[in-house]
Amino acid sequence: MRTSILAWSAASGIVLGVFADLILAAAVLIAARLLPDGATRWMARVSLPVWGLALVVLPAIGAVLGYLEGQLKTR
Repeated sequence: MRTSILAWSAASGIVLGVFADLILAAAVLIAARLLPDGATRWMARVSLPVWGLALVVLPAIGAVLGYLEGQLKTR
């Protein structure tokens, strides 16, 4: 029982991390449409490393926080 609670909590944390990525991507895309061309070119150069990092880091943080939440639920 305890393992399933921890696994489900970690999985829900991953899902929330993916949602955070989607919200971040939407905000950047909206900002890219509203800012002048110079800012858009800068964002294009930076975007690949930042998105690669965000797609890994945010779900990982969500998984850790979900796991910790599961730890609190099982006490």
